[in-house]
Amino acid sequence: MFSHCLTFKRRVFMKKTTFKVTYFIRKDKSYINGEVPITIRITLNGERVEFIGKHNVDPTLWNQATNRAIGKSTAAKSLNSYLDHVYIKLCDSMRDLEERGVEVTAANIRDNYLGIISYKQVTLFSAYDEHNEKMKALIGKGYTYATLERHYTTRTHLQNFVRLKYNKDDIPLERVDNVFVTDFEFFLRSEKNIGNNTTVKYLRNLGKVLRIAFDAGHIKKNPLSTVRLHIEDIDRPFLDEIELQTLFNKTFVVQRLEQIKDAFLFCCFTGLVFIDAKNLTQEHLFTTSSGKIWIKIQRQKTKKWSHIPLLPQAKAILDKYEKHPIRKQGFLLPFPTNQKMNAYLKEIAELCGISKNLTTHCARHTFATTVTLANHVSMESVSKMLGHSSILMTKIYARILDKSVEREMDELENILKFDTDN
Repeated sequence: MFSHCLTFKRRVFMKKTTFKVTYFIRKDKSYINGEVPITIRITLNGERVEFIGKHNVDPTLWNQATNRAIGKSTAAKSLNSYLDHVYIKLCDSMRDLEERGVEVTAANIRDNYLGIISYKQVTLFSAYDEHNEKMKALIGKGYTYATLERHYTTRTHLQNFVRLKYNKDDIPLERVDNVFVTDFEFFLRSEKNIGNNTTVKYLRNLGKVLRIAFDAGHIKKNPLSTVRLHIEDIDRPFLDEIELQTLFNKTFVVQRLEQIKDAFLFCCFTGLVFIDAKNLTQEHLFTTSSGKIWIKIQRQKTKKWSHIPLLPQAKAILDKYEKHPIRKQGFLLPFPTNQKMNAYLKEIAELCGISKNLTTHCARHTFATTVTLANHVSMESVSKMLGHSSILMTKIYARILDKSVEREMDELENILKFDTDN
């Protein structure tokens, strides 16, 4: 009996593996034209499976000794070429299973060759859901819920894209290739009208899941590994001195707006991000020997420490809520969710005649720019208060205000004493 046989050592388990492909005819299943089907048998380490090939043969042209077609006719050459092609493709099927981390069995080799998915296949959303579940278990242990929420949002956009593009609820992870990534990016920009930087963040989230899948052997390559995702510099809004004073002097009759205004201003005068300001408790305050009150808090996002002397404006806001019910819960100020706060801030901006897009992060930029750097506070001190690991991060917040330029030019004017009358 003619057969293809291959003996090799698999790198993972380092044990000898015998792989053999044999062909034989089934004379008991003759067709009307007298031809009989060719059965292909795969044997792997003693396990064997069979399937019927796509070619038939006249029994008189079949050599029982070699299990090959006899002669040099076109039909014989075509059949023998087909048998060689089957062997090569079965070898490719076996290697493909190995590269994807799928168990290599005779049945899986056959089914992979035939395009039948009989083994457990890793899909895009099964991989993403596994990632999210693991991240959820690590909330507070290296991850924040806000980061997890961004992955939830990425998954939702992916789900909408897959339904639109493929009319399916899920696809095999292997189908996530360069074309998929390019089409998904176009979907975010065109269908969802999402800006460049947010689109890049969603793609990076997907890239993380694909990197994990690649390391686990579920995909042959990560299509995002060679893609350069460029974040564009954006003009981050902040309140100037007049706008900050306007907001500080504004009193709202509606308690909801008054509380949001105070929470926002507190961030403007401390530089705290939303989640850290919301979680602020009495334990984060300490008084120095000179009587100065400081905030000492470890940032939830980066775990870096922020040491912030409390300005009178910020202390006044804390004192205002000394008897608020939120204090019984241990927190110093009443904060809604970040989403609600940003929505209310738009309402506040309109009522105050401020055309800028107020967000919780706008307050942090206001502290870095208008409150501190514009008033001669050094970059190093601002960096420490913001909890940055590098002063380069602080420079992102730094703005050269017209006020600062005018002040420095006035100083220069006093130094340059040239006689302008001549």
